[in-house]
Amino acid sequence: MYLRPRQLLYGALINNIIRIPIAMGMELDLKFHPASNSSRTGVLVLPGGGYEHISADKEGTKPAEWLVSHDINAWVLTYTVADASHPAPIYPVPQNEALEAVRQIRESNKVDNLGIWGFSAGGHLAAVTATDHDADLDFAILAYPVISMVPGITHPGSRHNLIGDNATADIEHSLSAETRVDEKTPPTFLFHTANDGTVPIQNTLGFTGALAKYKVPFEVLILPDGPHGIGLALDNERLTWTGELERWLGGFDFNITNTK
Repeated sequence: MYLRPRQLLYGALINNIIRIPIAMGMELDLKFHPASNSSRTGVLVLPGGGYEHISADKEGTKPAEWLVSHDINAWVLTYTVADASHPAPIYPVPQNEALEAVRQIRESNKVDNLGIWGFSAGGHLAAVTATDHDADLDFAILAYPVISMVPGITHPGSRHNLIGDNATADIEHSLSAETRVDEKTPPTFLFHTANDGTVPIQNTLGFTGALAKYKVPFEVLILPDGPHGIGLALDNERLTWTGELERWLGGFDFNITNTK
């Protein structure tokens, strides 16, 4: 299924995201990592960084390489973050960029199945995109994600950079991904550590609770101990979680390669 171009009014609230006009085929910083033996499954990767920088290697290139090794095409999006050129709050720019990336990937005709994988603040962007019906994604992977924008649960820096400290209650609610889950949300894999000191585990628990409420298939892996921002932790036998992710992905009819 391909997303159809549509006319959007500036500031229009559609599917709980304020849309801004975006030119079809707009230029994005979207890097393609092709699988040499593609299964025609693809993943849009969204690195974290608190909506103020992009953790490009650990949460972008490395996951893309892992996907390619499993015959999955990968695209890494360097989305807009808060900086001197784009002062906070930056909402809704990253959200619209992610949707445009999904549209462009669909139009590339390189995938039959498309998922999204986000880390930390990129996990928030992935969760908001996955719960947008226009994206029509097949699965989602959320690694130690920011989910909520509610103070006391959210990551304060991500909230500040995305929606600002004085965001309205409506914006806070619409950008809290747990409130956006419904029966059309795609199957989701979540990973977190229980004592994450940067993004509280309540973010993942809130999202899984919403998935359970709407009977959306999901798997959640929570390790008892570990810092925030570990990426794939491929060099750490105690913390690496890709084996369970590989098993979960193998449950789909995607013809991916098991590299073990």
